[in-house]
Amino acid sequence: MATPTTFTPIAVDPIQLPLIGGGAATLHTAGAGGGVLDYILVVNDTTTAVKVTLHYVPNGGAADDTNIICKALSIPGDGLGVNILELVNARPFHMEAASTIRGYADVADQATVHIGGTDYA
Repeated sequence: MATPTTFTPIAVDPIQLPLIGGGAATLHTAGAGGGVLDYILVVNDTTTAVKVTLHYVPNGGAADDTNIICKALSIPGDGLGVNILELVNARPFHMEAASTIRGYADVADQATVHIGGTDYA
């Protein structure tokens, strides 16, 4: 891998996770040189818990059981954000070029995801 010469900070626009049956939504796609994520913050904006599943999908792959970051993780309904990468002891989280973070929840539009880090070029 070539040494990156450009480091672009990223702060992905917040997105609410879709329902499990609707397929995994693409939350972030790494740049041409790959990247590193500092946080994947999930916030539940209701009073009931929501179960969240996130995948790290290599370029050209599919979200399945071989690339789970967390599966059916319960996010409490108190509005307090949970940094998934800290929870699974995966900070910083390195991504290969054009790989994606994808996810869904057991209740649609209840869990909001914020992602930040750096893309390389």
